[in-house]
Amino acid sequence: MKWTIRKKINLLLITCILLMITVITIVDYTDAKNNLLEAVNTKLLSDIQLGYEYLDAKIPGDWNIQDNELYKGDVKIVGNFDIVDKLGDLTDGNAVTIFQFDTRVSTNIVENGNRPINTKAPKEIIAAVLEQKERYTGSADVLGSMYEVSTDPILNKQGEVIGMWATGIPLETYNNTAMESVIKNVVVLLIVSILMFVIISWFLQRQIIAPINQLSANAKELADLNLNVKILNPKGQDEIANLAQAFNAMKTRITETINVVANSANQIASSSLVLAESSRQTSEAANQVALTMNDIASGTSTQSDQAEHIVKMMQKTNDEVANSLQKAEATLERAIQSTHIARKGEDAINEAIKHLNSVTQTVSYATDSIQKLGKRSEEIGGIITVITGIAEQTNLLALNAAIEAARAGEQGKGFAVVASEVRQLAEQSSLASGQITSLIKDIQAETAVTVRTMESNLLAVEEQVHIISKGGNALQEIVEQVVETEQGVKEMKSAFTHVNDNSLDVQQAIHDISRIIEDSAAATEEIAATSEEQHATVAEISQNSEELAEISTNLQNEVNKFTI
Repeated sequence: MKWTIRKKINLLLITCILLMITVITIVDYTDAKNNLLEAVNTKLLSDIQLGYEYLDAKIPGDWNIQDNELYKGDVKIVGNFDIVDKLGDLTDGNAVTIFQFDTRVSTNIVENGNRPINTKAPKEIIAAVLEQKERYTGSADVLGSMYEVSTDPILNKQGEVIGMWATGIPLETYNNTAMESVIKNVVVLLIVSILMFVIISWFLQRQIIAPINQLSANAKELADLNLNVKILNPKGQDEIANLAQAFNAMKTRITETINVVANSANQIASSSLVLAESSRQTSEAANQVALTMNDIASGTSTQSDQAEHIVKMMQKTNDEVANSLQKAEATLERAIQSTHIARKGEDAINEAIKHLNSVTQTVSYATDSIQKLGKRSEEIGGIITVITGIAEQTNLLALNAAIEAARAGEQGKGFAVVASEVRQLAEQSSLASGQITSLIKDIQAETAVTVRTMESNLLAVEEQVHIISKGGNALQEIVEQVVETEQGVKEMKSAFTHVNDNSLDVQQAIHDISRIIEDSAAATEEIAATSEEQHATVAEISQNSEELAEISTNLQNEVNKFTI
């Protein structure tokens, strides 16, 4: 049996689900049983209290022993089954037993058609109830069956323990009830677990197993040298997505490497063919060199005569170059003087432009200041207007005050004098305001004229700056051309100097060539021998190139096995 990842995961899921169901079942059964036992104990305590109330109401009197038998009041309890049957009915069918000391004397439990009286109580109940005079609540073996019981001591009038009375419920009933509840829960849990298993299995199949199977199939395709396979498109940031990305990167790297190897194999094949052809051509050239060497040997005598003629021509050329060099030096001196004069003119133009720019800025500042002065004059005029209004209002108030003082008679004379003084002061203020207003209007008119004049001067200065700037630019171009001329003359002088030096070197070289030509005749024989050796070497290279072509062909065959 082949254990695939899906089978392993399903086995793990089934094991986990079964383990979970087992644990939950045990816990659920234990909790249900404990809850039922707690409810049973609560009921038993209630039933004990109900039994006390019933016995006290039904049979008045104290518990006592008469003739070695248990009584309640005057009613004999030993063998009295009506009482326990009634208590059983009142407690919904509980088992009810009355003990005289540790012996059953009355019970509603029926075993094989008989009531098992004269039997002993369990030891744990005897120890707790008879010996310690305490109520016993818990599980106990009652005649071979497990019961949850609650047992109280029966006390006589003197407070002595003379018996016990107990009520109990078979644990099997509540165990079955707990088991039925657990079985229902287990069925629901099993259904939910199956649904969870189906959902988780579907999710794992879609998100993990299917991508892994796809990647496995892709890996097999890559193993079969198929690089054209479509790798799973990675989604998300989990390990499978990372694995898919790694597969894509590996495929890309392998494809690139195969392409590079294929290109290299093609280049090697082409190069080997070219090398073979070059070897053939080189072999032919070696034979041609041998033939050429013989021609060179026969032509060395003619070359010696021609070299002597070239020496005489170079002597004449040297004299002409020396004369040109002197003229170039004189031209260079005049070019340097022209450059110096042009630069002085350029500096003067630049200084004039700077000065005019300064004048332009000064005129601009003055224009702004005069315009601000005009604005301030307008503001002062507004203030004078307010003052004039205040003076007129004051004059009017003073007139009203004088009228009121005249109405007051003798008592208003002092106030009339003050009003007269205030009125004169208001008239003087009004007169002064009018004079100031007239002066401000004159200042504003003169300021306007001055502003227009300054603006006109500013435009004239700016135009002058523009004209001088154009002249400066033209002079700049002249300077640049003069500098270029100077540079050209320098280059020409350098060229003549270089030619003069080279002509001397050429003259000496011609003498050396004449000597070399004589030596070349002897060297031609050696070259012929070397060409034969070269022919043998070229043959070996040709053989190696054929082997290289075969290797490149094999490499191409291996690369072609990949499907790209």
